[in-house]
Amino acid sequence: MDFKPKIPLSQLNDFIKKLELQALETSEERIPLYNEIGLKNANLILDVGCGSGTVTRDIANYSKGKVVSVDGSKYMINVASKVLKNNKNVVLLISSAESLPFENNVFDIITCNLLLMWANNPQIVVNEMTRVVKPGGTVLASLEPDYGGKLHYPENPKIDPIFAGKAIRKKGGDPHIGRKLRLLFVKAGLLTKIGIGNNRIWTCEEDKAYYLHSRDFYIKTMKDVGLSEEEIDKWEYEYLKSLDDGIQLNFFPQFYAIGIKKK
Repeated sequence: MDFKPKIPLSQLNDFIKKLELQALETSEERIPLYNEIGLKNANLILDVGCGSGTVTRDIANYSKGKVVSVDGSKYMINVASKVLKNNKNVVLLISSAESLPFENNVFDIITCNLLLMWANNPQIVVNEMTRVVKPGGTVLASLEPDYGGKLHYPENPKIDPIFAGKAIRKKGGDPHIGRKLRLLFVKAGLLTKIGIGNNRIWTCEEDKAYYLHSRDFYIKTMKDVGLSEEEIDKWEYEYLKSLDDGIQLNFFPQFYAIGIKKK
């Protein structure tokens, strides 16, 4: 993965767990996209920025073809090798997404998930994916959020900005990458379709379960931006109460992009 998240090594495992939870929670959004692009019948697939390998595992289980997965981090490739140890149709490589080690026009389908948000230069990454996909082949960015469109109510003017982009930006990511997908894909020369994958609003029970599973990540994020224990405790009490009262609403758009390379 070509990204430089400003995350201390001591917090990296928590970050990986967060990515794995996101992959699990968004699987219902990715499967329809895999159906749409014909992933099951593709012979050769490239997964760029595979990270922990959780999404790659879904691709490998879903597809009959060979899956080549690349990531710029040796550490993440080691993590992915454990996650994917039972998937015999996967090959893992350490590679920069900005300089893919493949010839032109090689792959039937190329996928990425939560990569462009963290990329140093997302346009170069999309250009590279376009270069190595076959004419008539597909490039899929299955999930790229846009925190600028995040909706949350009841509002908290002090805490909401942290999770509406401030924390992502501090880690080196682009919290507004979702709205840029069309530009990135069109400039790469792809015939482009943009959509939003997450159309369903979670129930308060689902939101609470997700928060409790990821609580350590949220608490550390608030501490990292300088909130006191008292402020965090007050926010958490109010947030959980609003969930128990059934009045909380959370939503932020998660965009996808499908690009077809011209023949």
